[in-house]
Amino acid sequence: MPNPGRASHTTQQDVAARAGVSRGLVSLALKGEGRMSDGTRRRILDTARALDYHPNTAAAELAARRSHRLAVVLPYLDNPFFDRLLRRLRHHAGVAGHTLVVLVSDLEDQLERTTVDEVLSMRPAGLILPGTSMSPEALLAMSERIPLCVLDRALDEPSIPTVRLDEADAAWQIVAHLAAQGLRRLVFFSPPRSMHESLLDERRAACREAATDAGLDLTEVVRGDDMNETLAALRSDSKDPFGAVVYNDMLGIDLVAAVLASRLRPGADVAIVSYDNTSLASRPEVSLTSVDQSPDRLAEAAVAAVLAPAPAAHVTVPATLVVRASSLRTPRG
Repeated sequence: MPNPGRASHTTQQDVAARAGVSRGLVSLALKGEGRMSDGTRRRILDTARALDYHPNTAAAELAARRSHRLAVVLPYLDNPFFDRLLRRLRHHAGVAGHTLVVLVSDLEDQLERTTVDEVLSMRPAGLILPGTSMSPEALLAMSERIPLCVLDRALDEPSIPTVRLDEADAAWQIVAHLAAQGLRRLVFFSPPRSMHESLLDERRAACREAATDAGLDLTEVVRGDDMNETLAALRSDSKDPFGAVVYNDMLGIDLVAAVLASRLRPGADVAIVSYDNTSLASRPEVSLTSVDQSPDRLAEAAVAAVLAPAPAAHVTVPATLVVRASSLRTPRG
């Protein structure tokens, strides 16, 4: 509902009426174009400042049928990885002469579809979708309306560019590291079912395949309401040390806290490895081993993909395992 106490936006027509000129002359003066006396141009610019006029870029882009905006629809805001990704997307969009518009779908299918409809009504130059749950058919139909790039998800459709972490490489590095710590039992920690993303299935499958190739046993647990109870249930059958492969840093930090609350030792009793390498993972009190996804490379490739004159190929970014205390059975000297 409009706020009756809030002033409406000043238009070029308002400036023209106050300055006593035509709206067309105002448009030319604001763009530094057109033939007019210095006095007239100065009067128009002074009037625009006095009325606090700001150009309506959306309307201008609509009239020109060319947008300089890129839209991003995030699945949620809880993960600080998205903050790093958005900063790099904004940077690379700016280098390409575009601005970034960000919306959130909260991992709800209906809300995601509604949010995407809002994006389409803005007519941006392109749309970037990290962690989308939309079906391949829906994505294909959308790609016929707007340049599209899907992040963190594998798609068989060649006409839709994807940019993603090399999940197989990341899983191999994790399993090799935990095996080098003398561990034979691995557990994959999934987020609650309400936070399920399409990427989860791919990441879990990659870890299971890497573990099988290494001759290790890998089981899955889904985080319950209480991580302490989840950990206690895991240790009820065996108190032997095990390796924990955790879906992302937020879940990994929860597990570190639960291990400490249980008077166990991260690394020695539960060797924890996560994904995203957020700033929280590097904090000394957490010291969480984590896979760095190179958000700058993801962002650069995604922006290039949506602005490419033709659909770009699928891009895979190599993983880097950043080893910290949480996964070391014997602390580094």
